[in-house]
Amino acid sequence: MRVRIRSSSVAGTVQAPPSKSYTQRAIVGALLADGKTEIINPSKSEDGLSALGAARQLGAKVVEQESSWTLSGGQMEAPEDVINCGGSATALRLFTAVSALAPGATVLTGNDSLRRRPMAELLSAMNSIGATCYSTRRNGLPPIVVLGGGIEGGEVGMRGDVSSQFVSALLFACTKARRTTTLRLTSPLESRHYVEMTVEVLDRFGAEVRANFEDGSFRIPGGQALRPCRYVVEGDYSSASFMIAAGLLGGMVDVRALPPSSRQGDRAVVDLFMKMGGNLLPSPYGVLAMKSRLRGIELDARHIPDLVPVLAVVASQATGRTTISGVGRLRLKESDRIKTTVGMLGEMGAGIRTLEDAIIVEGGAALTGKTINPSNDHRIAMACAVAALVARGESVIEDAECVSKSYPSFFEDLKRLGADLEVEAKMG
Repeated sequence: MRVRIRSSSVAGTVQAPPSKSYTQRAIVGALLADGKTEIINPSKSEDGLSALGAARQLGAKVVEQESSWTLSGGQMEAPEDVINCGGSATALRLFTAVSALAPGATVLTGNDSLRRRPMAELLSAMNSIGATCYSTRRNGLPPIVVLGGGIEGGEVGMRGDVSSQFVSALLFACTKARRTTTLRLTSPLESRHYVEMTVEVLDRFGAEVRANFEDGSFRIPGGQALRPCRYVVEGDYSSASFMIAAGLLGGMVDVRALPPSSRQGDRAVVDLFMKMGGNLLPSPYGVLAMKSRLRGIELDARHIPDLVPVLAVVASQATGRTTISGVGRLRLKESDRIKTTVGMLGEMGAGIRTLEDAIIVEGGAALTGKTINPSNDHRIAMACAVAALVARGESVIEDAECVSKSYPSFFEDLKRLGADLEVEAKMG
C-alpha cells in the first residue's frame, strides 16, 4: 500500500502496541513448558504470528482468542513442513536452537530479507554442544537444516557482537540439554537488554539461568522442567518511540501501556529525548510527549540499534549536531539501516551523513515531502511518517504495509491522533 502524509499537528492518547520481543520469548517458553500457558495481550504483528506458527509446527497446541493465546507445550514434534519465519530474525534464531530438541529434521527459512541475515555463529555454537545443524548456502545464511535428537551441552564460546539473539536462542534451548551448558562470550555483548529480557522470561517459566553480564558468561543447567504460566505482555517501547517522537515534533501525545520499570533496552528513548530537551512527562501509565525545542546530543546506540531511525528524525529538527555512534550492526537489519536512514532523511533535506561507525545529523534543516521507498523496513517507514509530519508539502511512503512487521495499526493510530494522511491500496 501507499500512504500520503502532509504536515500535521497531532494530539491525543494512544496505546503502545504489545511488545513483539516479549511475545516471541513467551511463545518459546510456552512451547518448552509442560502444560498450558496463557499469553495475555500478545503482539499480533507479523513477527509475533511467525513465532506462533513456528511453535504450532513444533508441537504446541494453540487456541487463539481476541486478547490472548493459549499454548499447550512440553511435547515437541517434528514439523511436517518448512518453518517459514517471514521477516523475523528473532523467530528464526530462537526456533533454530529450540528445534534441535524436536525429533526428526526441521528446515527453517524466511523472506528475501531474512535470508540475508547471518546465522553461522549460532550454527557453530550449536554444533559444538552436540546439535547437528547447517546452512544450505554459503556463509551460514538461511535456509537452515536442524537434525533433531537433542543437545548434549558442555562448554561453548561465541561472539557477542553479531546478534544478541544468538545468546537468547542458546539460553532457551540449553535448559533442555542433557547436561549443564556454560556459554562464554568471546567479544562484548551488544543489545544486552534483549538478553536480560530472555533471562527474565525464562525466570517467569521457572527456568534457572546464571548470567554474569560483566564477564559475558552464562551457566544453564540441563534437563530443566519449565512451568507454564499466565504471561501478560507489556507495551513495546521500540514501537512507541515513533508516537513519542510525533508528540515532540507535532503536538501532544499520551502513549499508554509503557511500564516505567521495564527491562526493554529501548526504554532509553525516554531519557535520550529528555536529554535533547524533550518535554516528556513519564508516569506509571506511560509517557506524555509535548512539542519541544530540541538540541543535539552525542549518544551511543550500540545497545539500542532499533531506535536509530527515529532518533535521527528527531535530531534533524533539533538545534545543533547529533552524533549517533555504535551503528555498525545496523547494516544487518531488515535493510542496511544506515543507508536507508541517511538516504530517507537526506532525500527530505536533512543534513545527515555517515562517519566511520556513526551517523552525524546537523539539525535545524527544513524538511520537504518526498516519495520514499522504505526498502521493506518497518522502522524506516515509521520514521519517514514522523518526519512527514513536519515536512513541507506531501510525503508518500511506498510499500507502507511493511509496518505490520511490528506495529500493524501504526497508520490508524497516527490518523486517529490527527495526522493528515491517506492510505491507498496498491493497484494491481
